Amino acid sequence: MAALSRLPISGSETWLAPANVYFHSAGERVLADGKTVPPSQYSDFADYLAAASFIHSADSWAYLGRALHAVLQGDVHGAVHLCYYAELRAAISLLSTEGIYVGNRCSLALSGAGVAEVTGVGTHVATWMVLNSWARSTRAQDLFGKILRPIGAPLYEWANNMGSGITPIVEGLLDDIAFDLSAFSEDRNRRNHASYQPTRVEPDDLSAQDCAQIVDDVWTLLEPESRGTFPVLDRLLLRHLAVGVYAPTHEELDPYGVPTGRTDWSGWSSWLTSVAPGGVERDPYFVSIRTDPEDLSRDGALEAAFTRSHGAPSAYLSEMLLRTTILARLATGACVELLDDSGLGADDVSTWVVGLGGARALWSDDAPDPMIDLWADAEIAKEELELSSKASHHALITGMREYLAVLGQAERVAAWSFAS
Repeated sequence: MAALSRLPISGSETWLAPANVYFHSAGERVLADGKTVPPSQYSDFADYLAAASFIHSADSWAYLGRALHAVLQGDVHGAVHLCYYAELRAAISLLSTEGIYVGNRCSLALSGAGVAEVTGVGTHVATWMVLNSWARSTRAQDLFGKILRPIGAPLYEWANNMGSGITPIVEGLLDDIAFDLSAFSEDRNRRNHASYQPTRVEPDDLSAQDCAQIVDDVWTLLEPESRGTFPVLDRLLLRHLAVGVYAPTHEELDPYGVPTGRTDWSGWSSWLTSVAPGGVERDPYFVSIRTDPEDLSRDGALEAAFTRSHGAPSAYLSEMLLRTTILARLATGACVELLDDSGLGADDVSTWVVGLGGARALWSDDAPDPMIDLWADAEIAKEELELSSKASHHALITGMREYLAVLGQAERVAAWSFAS
């Protein structure tokens, strides 16, 4: 398999040119062609995959937004259902940017030699099986090292300075957020239970305060700095990864030289300074973590992503939402990378983004210019969320007024990430 190298632009809200043979019902076309792609249609199929990667990414954010809206309504089971589909779409988007098509009982991979069938299992099983394998590849590690940019520097620079290189850093991150086949399969089982079983045989509810905190944590991670960036999320990932590299080799010893099981932080400041890429030393967040690497009041928004709970949805919902947010961020970054690699820019996809935003009520009249101004509405909605009464779910959602809808519109992320 190989990453796609070009991106089709139709100049319309459809993105893909209607003349493309995969414009209508691509999955049916693949099956009709015997679960393969004829050589004469290879270019059309590659164009379809590239366009689909962006659309799946936007759909992933849309599902995540609806999940957050369900959380605010107190519907934890509905949130699990929607979150799972956000996770699934983000995974399919990420694989699509790499030239991997996941369809119903037919998944294909593009390469310089043509098209090869990867597996014949169903969509859900295939997605998690293929993603689990691809995510451990050198190609995936290199991609993640480029698109994650904590404090403005690509993750691979941090990793190289730490002496380990990108491979163990990315593998450690994937392990810490349970980015593996067993976790994906468990999330699918959770979706099955939330979707098909009666939800209130044994009521499982979260307080309005807990629901508000979950939604606030996710939106805190989504704040952009410029097109396609996730500065808050990326720097929190950096802090977690840096502590994960430092702590195992700096264990505190008691007066007898026996390990205490705690970390010796005395060398942390100098170590972190030594591994920092040039130009980040004065960044306020870098200065903060250099002084105190473990401040949950500063870094708590992402912490649940690194835990693994079982049982009722109320126990694991926050973890599932945060892991999905990370996966959606990676898929969006891969799409932006594909856009750049194709020699195109934000203006080239603005027509499609404007069509999406108008259809999803992201603005009332004209599209914002620049598109990143969409964050301003989300920021106000976050403030309203913090001020609203948490006495009950009714008090919470009535206090939110029109801003309740904004916190359910996470496709805003796709709009400000893809267009200028």
